Amino acid sequence: MTQKCKRDEVLDCAQYHAVMHRRLLPFALLALIVTGALGLSACGGTDGTTFDDAGAPFTFQYPKDLQKVFANTGREIQGLPPKYKVALGTDETNVVVVAYYQLPKDVSKIKKNALAVAVERSARALARALKGTVPKSTSTQMGDLPATQFEFSTQSKSLTTRLVYAFEGKKQYFLRCQWNADGQDTIPGACDMVAESFKPN
Repeated sequence: MTQKCKRDEVLDCAQYHAVMHRRLLPFALLALIVTGALGLSACGGTDGTTFDDAGAPFTFQYPKDLQKVFANTGREIQGLPPKYKVALGTDETNVVVVAYYQLPKDVSKIKKNALAVAVERSARALARALKGTVPKSTSTQMGDLPATQFEFSTQSKSLTTRLVYAFEGKKQYFLRCQWNADGQDTIPGACDMVAESFKPN
């Protein structure tokens, strides 16, 4: 039986994850399509714990009150499974997802303008699919790596989603944070903590 999500009054869990699977095309994937045709602000400050599981391609700090979430939290890239992925949160709606993807092409060989256009279109398509606001993009960091961040909310304002894309050669690191009213005091700060402390292995 499909469990009703707290995100909004329209999308249930299965519908939401289906949309994530179909529509959340990332920076790198869209760029490859195009070119193929061509301060730590987390709540609790340093009061966190280190994620450094054996075999993980990265480490980071996160608040101690978050737990691993084993429910399906959606897919970040259509048609390309992650080499590694972990989700931490207070429930399956209020989560911080960190993933690593091996790309077929070195991102440094792709024109920056083409990448910027591709990721903008991707974020806007996802926002439209979720009946969300126009996503706002900013330049940020994921650890020492330059990154691009998008944030938007659903039309009903019940769910906010933040996406952060960072690249290093043929490696993509992806951070997705989402929260509703129950997680607004926890997840945004946790998202900041993960991004600030992120280190590739």
